[in-house]
Amino acid sequence: MGSIHARLIARSVPEVRLVGIADVNLESARRLAGELGDPAVFGSLDDLLAAPQLDAVLIAISSSEHLEAVRSAARAGKDILCEKPIALTMADTVAAIAAAEAAQVRLQVGFMRRWDPDYARARARLVSGALGRPILFKSLQFDAEPPPVSFADPAVSGGIMVDMGIHEFDLARWLMDDEVGEVHAYGSSVAHPALATAGDVDSAVVNLRFASGATGSVQMARGTTYGEDVRTEVLATAGSIWVGHLPVSQGAWSGADARGALALDTVDPSRPRFEVAYTRVRTGYPRGPARGRPWIGRHSRTRDRPGRGSVDARRPSSRPLSAPVRGRRNARGDPFGRPLTRQWNRLHSPRRTPVLTRHRAFHRHPGAQAPR
Repeated sequence: MGSIHARLIARSVPEVRLVGIADVNLESARRLAGELGDPAVFGSLDDLLAAPQLDAVLIAISSSEHLEAVRSAARAGKDILCEKPIALTMADTVAAIAAAEAAQVRLQVGFMRRWDPDYARARARLVSGALGRPILFKSLQFDAEPPPVSFADPAVSGGIMVDMGIHEFDLARWLMDDEVGEVHAYGSSVAHPALATAGDVDSAVVNLRFASGATGSVQMARGTTYGEDVRTEVLATAGSIWVGHLPVSQGAWSGADARGALALDTVDPSRPRFEVAYTRVRTGYPRGPARGRPWIGRHSRTRDRPGRGSVDARRPSSRPLSAPVRGRRNARGDPFGRPLTRQWNRLHSPRRTPVLTRHRAFHRHPGAQAPR
């Protein structure tokens, strides 16, 4: 994931300049730097933070290490764009926010789907009121393949509910413009039983009840036979919105193995589903408020993990979530100033012990303008 961030910043975001890459694997960092104009390479976050001309860092390491990285960057006075989640527990999330507030630096978590053009249009149509009142939310996310068992460990990544589900739960609250008050969750490790040894599952279904009485459903899976699949639907009283389709290209064929049928080609699996959204996240961040006005989404703090008890016990459960904590809103009315980012980290090897896997740093262009 860190490599994806670095390439997008270097190649697609003219407002910023990549000035350094920090990685415990220096050889890997040097190879990547060679692709991207040879920015400086560092073996630790502390060394990176001491680099000249550095205004901000992008943190893309194991979720379990986010808090310490955020604290270090805040102490150094650097703005921070952090991969989701900010941390794995409520206490650590609050601590990360407090560190940014005390240092008066911006801390933003990357929920990139809010920057995806299709999701942005869907949100605009729903909040306009033209489609009536949202009554049913449905979203699914199926990854192309399971992560390493070491990554699936909930103590490292948060497991399927936090690592993958965080995007769907964020969309549920954002698109429905409502808080989730109750969940029922089921999980299993049928296709990839090795994940169970780390305390995770390979598929899950989470049913939601919103404060307004509306309902929803989230489906997650750690592997398909056809590539990454992300789709969302909201049914409202006077209309509906749909985002996403099966991951197929415009190509099709018949004959040979497809005799008597039509076969569709899948999209290139090496191209991120949300490549445009990732780029917009990195473009929008340096255009944000002036330094000294932290971008911190207080109501985006990590909540009780929906259904965690039912997944561990292999039985359904029903329990209320913690009370919502409201955050600041910008002129557009969007929570935490136009939130951000996504996707599980296929490109690093998280471990239980504290380790800096990969950080990306960028320089805010002096001519960057505020968002319009």
